[in-house]
Amino acid sequence: MKMSKKNNLDEMQEQELLKIEHNGYWLAFWGLLTAIVAEVIFFGPVDFKTLAGEWIVFMVMTVYLAIACCRRGIWDRHLQMNTKTNLITSAIAALALSAIMGLATLKSFEKPAGTAATMLISAVITFVLCFAALSVAMKQTKKKNAELEKEPDEVDEQ
Repeated sequence: MKMSKKNNLDEMQEQELLKIEHNGYWLAFWGLLTAIVAEVIFFGPVDFKTLAGEWIVFMVMTVYLAIACCRRGIWDRHLQMNTKTNLITSAIAALALSAIMGLATLKSFEKPAGTAATMLISAVITFVLCFAALSVAMKQTKKKNAELEKEPDEVDEQ
């Protein structure tokens, strides 16, 4: 089979393909996240070997998307690029992860005090790491936006 470098799609087909690829990416992203969360909740704390495949693919997708967006100065369609958004997003991530960890810990060990401690520790660590990552990404995105908005220097045409 010979592949040509020529694009065989018209503009409408190209847009449709981009839409299909977009939906496929997000289906894979949320599907992997759901699979990881379900395995942790239903099977309790599991060793890394059990989740390695899903986790590695999920993290590659996440890191790629974050870096690609920052490099192009893209933040989000709906969320503002500010510290308040980073605080709220970090808090939501911390609450979600602490709930997942709490369910898994309670199911496995049936110790309410240990579950509470696990939830608190995971919430604090998640909040701090998420806020730090979002703050770095925000700074890089703002820097890239400033570069893109900067007027190019006039070039002498002699």
